[in-house]
Amino acid sequence: MFVMITLIWSQFYPYIMRFYDLDEVAPIALSVSISASGMLVFQIVAGFIADRLGPKLPMALAGVCFLAGMSVISWMFSYESWEAARVYWYAGSFIAGIGAGFYVGTFPVVIGRWFPDSPGRAFGITIFGQNISPLITSPLAAYLITNTGLPNTFVSLGLMIFALMYVIGVVFWRTPPHDWLPEGFRPPVEATTAHFSLSQAVKDVRFWILFTVMFSTALGWFLILMNIATIIIEGLAEKAGMDYEYVAGSFVPLFMSVTAIGNGVGALAWGVINDRIGGPLRTLPLIYAIGGIAIILFYLVYTDPLLILLVGALLYFALGGEPAVHFAAVPTFFGRKFVGRITTVLNTSVMTSAIIGPYLGAFIRDTTGSYFYSLLIAAILHIFSAGVVLLGRKYARGDENV
Repeated sequence: MFVMITLIWSQFYPYIMRFYDLDEVAPIALSVSISASGMLVFQIVAGFIADRLGPKLPMALAGVCFLAGMSVISWMFSYESWEAARVYWYAGSFIAGIGAGFYVGTFPVVIGRWFPDSPGRAFGITIFGQNISPLITSPLAAYLITNTGLPNTFVSLGLMIFALMYVIGVVFWRTPPHDWLPEGFRPPVEATTAHFSLSQAVKDVRFWILFTVMFSTALGWFLILMNIATIIIEGLAEKAGMDYEYVAGSFVPLFMSVTAIGNGVGALAWGVINDRIGGPLRTLPLIYAIGGIAIILFYLVYTDPLLILLVGALLYFALGGEPAVHFAAVPTFFGRKFVGRITTVLNTSVMTSAIIGPYLGAFIRDTTGSYFYSLLIAAILHIFSAGVVLLGRKYARGDENV
């Protein structure tokens, strides 16, 4: 759960902006893009290592990098000048991104190999744990910031993540042989009995359907998610006139906690739906369509505290299903032997979106004075992705099953 500290990353933006007297969000949000560049490379490295050697080594490296990155970030507050401090903000984010990359490249191998009969449900449960993390980490971060200060907050969170990586990932995680099957195994409707190599997978139209929609929806996701705290401040503090300190210090953690429940439940529910209705190519259009509509509704109500919580929970419910079904699609379509490398190469689409999206969303806000166009682009990308899957289904291998 604590590994997904990125889900609350924008919670730190208002405090850093106040600390360094900054008016623009983009210089702060750039840290996510830099972090994602570390994730982009090292999640591929982790996928290859986990395929060959299992999860223990990459998880150990993930823990070290997380702690190192968060520690480097804590040093930035020794400097009163943003010009000096931002070097530590960006460097620490990059190192923490390497740690996230090692984690993201490892867990799909573990889940994909252990649960070939119900990949949607298995990844749904996994993503559920990640997605509900703001229920704990957001109020915890708010408490730590208030009572210990920003430097100690980053160090404390880094230590927690480091401990969990080693106690759970290094000690307990392992993988079965790629050809292991549970007793009474029944493959999902869309599942293959073959084990595709990476070179074979990239020749399959389903690979490129997934790549396209993962890039598009992740770009929409990061336009919103990595700017959510300042989006809420725009709606409630700037437009509705609510007290800035209350919105930043109390309502944002409340929003993140409430939507974390929707996000977690969405991951679990969509994972189960995926297995029951026949697979990813049947499930994803529903997720994307609901997500696109919810993004539009979100903008329409983001000046009302109650409605923003209700619509936010619906939005995160839809967004929570995306990674669960995306990850489940790889062992379903391409087998489990090379699930790590295929997943991580596919995931370069998401990492590329993570580099572009957070900064782009903040840049649009700084340029236009509003997050309206960021949210509009996110909605359009989701509707576009629904169309890509619906159109691509007829060309996918195994057309009779999709």
